[in-house]
Amino acid sequence: MLTIFSDPLISGITNTQLYALLILFCSFIAFMLGKWRFDVVALGALLAMVLVGVVPLNNAFSGFSHRAVITVASVLVLSNALGNTGVTYHLSQHLSRFSDRPVLLVLTLTGLVAFFSAFMNDVGALALIMPVALQVSQRYNIPTSKLLMPMAFASLLGGTATLIGTPPNMIIAQYRETVDPAAGAFAMFDFLPVGIVVVIVGLLYISFIGWRLIPIRDTENNSRLFETDDYLLEAKILPNNKFIGKTIAELEKVTEDHVNVVTLLRGARRLLSPSKEEILRENDVLLIEGQPEDLKQLELLSGVNIRFSKEGKEGDGVDTLQTLEVVVNPGARIAGHMISELYLRERYKINILGISRQSESIRQRFSRLTLKPGDILLIQGDKRELPETMNYLGCLPLAERNIRLKPSSKLLPTVGIFIISILLVAFQLLPPHIAFPLAIFFLIIFRLVSLREVYQSIDGPLIVLLGCFITVGAALDSSGATNIIVSSIVPLLEGLPAMLVLSIIMLVTMLITDVINSSATAVIMAPIAVGVANMMGHNIDPYLMIIAIACSCAFNTPIGHHSNTLVMGPGGYQFGDYWRMGLLLDLLLILAAVPAVIYFWPL
Repeated sequence: MLTIFSDPLISGITNTQLYALLILFCSFIAFMLGKWRFDVVALGALLAMVLVGVVPLNNAFSGFSHRAVITVASVLVLSNALGNTGVTYHLSQHLSRFSDRPVLLVLTLTGLVAFFSAFMNDVGALALIMPVALQVSQRYNIPTSKLLMPMAFASLLGGTATLIGTPPNMIIAQYRETVDPAAGAFAMFDFLPVGIVVVIVGLLYISFIGWRLIPIRDTENNSRLFETDDYLLEAKILPNNKFIGKTIAELEKVTEDHVNVVTLLRGARRLLSPSKEEILRENDVLLIEGQPEDLKQLELLSGVNIRFSKEGKEGDGVDTLQTLEVVVNPGARIAGHMISELYLRERYKINILGISRQSESIRQRFSRLTLKPGDILLIQGDKRELPETMNYLGCLPLAERNIRLKPSSKLLPTVGIFIISILLVAFQLLPPHIAFPLAIFFLIIFRLVSLREVYQSIDGPLIVLLGCFITVGAALDSSGATNIIVSSIVPLLEGLPAMLVLSIIMLVTMLITDVINSSATAVIMAPIAVGVANMMGHNIDPYLMIIAIACSCAFNTPIGHHSNTLVMGPGGYQFGDYWRMGLLLDLLLILAAVPAVIYFWPL
């Protein structure tokens, strides 16, 4: 493509290798800064490599056909289908017996999350158990912050045990087949021996020591995150009122948007969450929510005829309304958008009554606020439509979700199909990229999951990241850029014991995955680890296993993994809270994982 310089700019390195290294470095910086989404960074890196000629035009998007991409997308769908069956039914009742023994409670919760995370998406496993943990926390007055971070870490640990536990495992498995076709990809349970060691060590530390190191972050005494004390005001637009012919938005601006029109009653019609552009008419009845002082101000300045009733009182329009606290999931449709851009009232008939970020209520005008993963929203809408709407928008209700916790008639057939697909992969009758899509096909045929749910379950940004960065990683390898990195590393490691070399590689990978996406880390570090193994004359398998384990050890920052981000708001955590428990866990896992890897996968 673009050939700006024909002669080498740096002696000993071709221009193609130089461009590849510069693009990799810029991508790494962009990942760390976090100003752009990781899928945007990955796409930019790929396009830059195409423009400078590192990646041939015909191969630009070949990564999207890679088996790892198909496998990851399929596992996300199966994970969501499994979660919707009510697989956590009755868990809260069984956990009540441990309410007076925090160690056993933490061990049980983290053990459940780790188990589910081994067979489904780690964020999905955490989302399944989070409402149960919050219910137990509220019922027995246990600090929420003591439960949620251990569960987030457990979701990362559980993913190390199987091929489908986490996307980096699938990437590493397929990369092994790429560099050693005779050996083939890692099988379903090849990760299990080392993974079990990692899970046991991690859970014992978290349950007996780790949770004690977490500061207590009081999120409103572990009950409601919002102290709204909101009242519903029934306001009637009388004849000759100055707001006749004006919009609801103009009425709300009287109090600088501190009140919210949640329902409009016009004759026999009832509009829940009416549009702010709705024109007010004579004799309209409005249900308006807000603080008492703001409602009084509205009464004085607007001249509407009002009467007060405490929120939740039965009445016209009130009985169908539901107020719910939800957390914005990483990758949610609404994350990264200003509230004013989303038109939530017009499109989805919901109102945002409050926003909390890191347990602190936000007082600024909501319309100009950009939503972030981990934000807690106080949502109001039609109770019949709210669960489906929240699922579509990518928000997790912070309460017991009957739609998720009730036993479903779909439970046994869904679990049965899922287990059969796992067995097909485990016994190597079918490869993962065939077995799991086949399972999804049967789920659709038997109407256990809808096509809409299938497409909603696929994490688009993650798929874009994988498709782009797999091509970028292959280009780094084929251009020789990876060899340049390896050649500069190996002299520093020569003469060191193999156990120490693996420990250093694991530590470096841990540090990288704390600040950039774990899948991107796996794509970058796998070729480097294999290069080091080849130059030192070692088997590549223990090096790949170490990379896989390390990519799941993003414990020290809330941005290292989506599970960490998900619990930040509900737990009220600050950025520095994570390393308090994470640093020692990293050290323990290095001490446990490296000997285990060498034992099960000899050098």
